[in-house]
Amino acid sequence: MIPLEASGPNVLKNVHLVVSNTPRQTFYSIWIEEHHGTFRVHKASGARGRVWDERVWEFASLDEAERLFNRRIKEKTDPNRRSPRKYRIKHLLPEEAPHGTK
Repeated sequence: MIPLEASGPNVLKNVHLVVSNTPRQTFYSIWIEEHHGTFRVHKASGARGRVWDERVWEFASLDEAERLFNRRIKEKTDPNRRSPRKYRIKHLLPEEAPHGTK
C-alpha cells in the first residue's frame, strides 16, 4: 500500500462556489493542501465546466493559508459585493462553516 504522503498533497479544505441563475454556469473553487510541510491555497475559476484562471499561493503556516481561504470565500459570497456575480456555496469540505461566516 502506498502511504498518503507519497501519493500527493493532502487536501485539508475545499469549497466550490457557483453563481445561481446564470446560463454561463460560473464557478469558483478554492482549496488548501499540505505538501511537504508547506500549505498551498489553490484557486480555479471559470464557466461551462472550463477553467479559465488558476492561481496558487504558498504559505509557511496553516493559519496564513486559512486567512486567505476564508477571506476569498467571504468576498465571493458577500451579497453586497460590487460584482454582478453573486456566488453561493455548493460544496464545502470538511463540512463546517468557514471562520467568520455562518
